[in-house]
Amino acid sequence: MYYNLTNEQMERLHEQSSRFNEAWTAEERETVCRMFRDGQRVDEIARTQGRTVNAIRIKLVEAGEITPYLSRRGQPWTEQDVDHLGRFHSQGYTVGGCAKLLGRLRKEAQDKLEEIGLLPEKDKKQERNADYPNAYEPWSQEELHQLHSELSGYRDVLILLAAVAKEHGRSIGSIVSRAAREGLCVEEGAL
Repeated sequence: MYYNLTNEQMERLHEQSSRFNEAWTAEERETVCRMFRDGQRVDEIARTQGRTVNAIRIKLVEAGEITPYLSRRGQPWTEQDVDHLGRFHSQGYTVGGCAKLLGRLRKEAQDKLEEIGLLPEKDKKQERNADYPNAYEPWSQEELHQLHSELSGYRDVLILLAAVAKEHGRSIGSIVSRAAREGLCVEEGAL
């Protein structure tokens, strides 16, 4: 199952989850399902159970709690699908997160949330990240001037971040987000 992973990648998986690649008991599978039905997010369950996020997702798919990624793309919505969508959205999953858990495209989940009134038109842009209210607004001259003054002392750091992002084929935002999750800088939510 993990044939193409390097030793370093395998070690990282073992570090991330204390029970990586251990056999599951029926009781553990039921506990994971119960935690999920009780409103805990997949990443929280993984952390508390000492498993990887993917291992938790696999068990939830096997139990029928979530749908395999993109397996229901374009299919009609069932009443159960809509109930799950509402539950996941109320648990704080983004539209994209809800879509992934339901095996749907992001646009399908967004359209259904709008249809059932859980994503009003005025909130649609802000839903992706309410922590950043100006995320979709153009930059004003005053904001640009302030940004230049705030970041001028960090030019070398920004150049380094751009180089690291390019080396990994990722965005600077992805590098900063991963660094926060790995404890290499401030908390991810504080960025």
